[in-house]
Amino acid sequence: MLIAVLILALIMTSIGWHLSHDIFSPYVAVPGVWAIAILIYYFLPNTFYPVHNKFPYTLAIWLVGFFISSITCEFLTPSASIASVLRQPSQKVLYIYTAITCISIPIVCGIIIKQALLENPENIFRYMRIMNTGIDENIEMPNLGILIYFVALAFIMLFYALIYFKSKTMIILITILNLLVATVTMAKTTFLSIMFSALYLCYVQGKIKIRHLVYGLLAFILLSFGVQSLRAVGEDLETNSFLALYLSSSIVAFDYYTIPFSSEHLGMHTFRILYAIGHTLGITEPPTETILEFVSIPDMTNTYTNMYPFYEDFGNIGVFVFSIVYGIFYGFLYKKSRTGGKIQLVLYAIFLTFVLMEFIGEFIFTNMSVTIQYIVFATLPFLFSKQNTSKYSTK
Repeated sequence: MLIAVLILALIMTSIGWHLSHDIFSPYVAVPGVWAIAILIYYFLPNTFYPVHNKFPYTLAIWLVGFFISSITCEFLTPSASIASVLRQPSQKVLYIYTAITCISIPIVCGIIIKQALLENPENIFRYMRIMNTGIDENIEMPNLGILIYFVALAFIMLFYALIYFKSKTMIILITILNLLVATVTMAKTTFLSIMFSALYLCYVQGKIKIRHLVYGLLAFILLSFGVQSLRAVGEDLETNSFLALYLSSSIVAFDYYTIPFSSEHLGMHTFRILYAIGHTLGITEPPTETILEFVSIPDMTNTYTNMYPFYEDFGNIGVFVFSIVYGIFYGFLYKKSRTGGKIQLVLYAIFLTFVLMEFIGEFIFTNMSVTIQYIVFATLPFLFSKQNTSKYSTK
């Protein structure tokens, strides 16, 4: 059955490419990354359990729903208006963003590094990772207060810098600050978000070609292997097994450990933010953890693909419904950004990485607080701008 889904994903990728001639269109990217994940499962050496339970059927539902809805929505969505094409972000807001980022990020990273050095200087990288995941109750992130919100701001500033800044020095500085955040969190997904979002923006602006995207992917694989080595503290890592574990283990975990309609409370995974708010007000149960339990496949993994929250809460019906929600959202953003919409270009760059990481987990609904921060920080420069037809850039 998994082979049949692989063929389906490859067919969808081919059709999507024929329609858009763009590897970053949602209906090329989504089936494409799933095809790669399945191919890696089959062709890279691993000791995983065979996939023959519910995963293939559920993935087929997700792919069909997303593919049809994203193409349909793109077709029905009107092109970006002249006003949205000509609109520029407020330079004053971007100056404020830049100042906040350059001041806050070194402080945030400094606080985290200081605690790691004081608590576990010999295994500082592993300690920082545990600190940021919360998997050990005895190791907590230092209280950063309002500074924690500026981490999301720094990520948004990367896109504005790449699109609107002329100063290479500022672009490099903003990039380094984001990489610094990724380093102190020791999160491969953060590195991936930075790398692919930057590559996408450079690609759509004609600064790089497809071969540079391949170079970027290879660089990310090497970087991920290095990050994993630092976090593993002396454990032996083989490149093949590492790639299989990182790119395909979630498939097996979903196949063996997810249970439809198993949530204790309605929508507790999908609508986690409502439970977080309700628990703060004392009217609901505590929200679910964003870091899931490790399971044996027989290697250990704690990711279950992006379909996990929808499947656990609402079964295959939920997977189908939210595949359509996803498809409409990405189809709309893609059409607007492709036809020149400035703010939609920024938003699509932000959310593109989330569908490129579908084989790992779900990042929009289960991390809705961060998602809202991204949207607010991304839209404010345009909300405070004045409509004009001039093109200007921030130095």
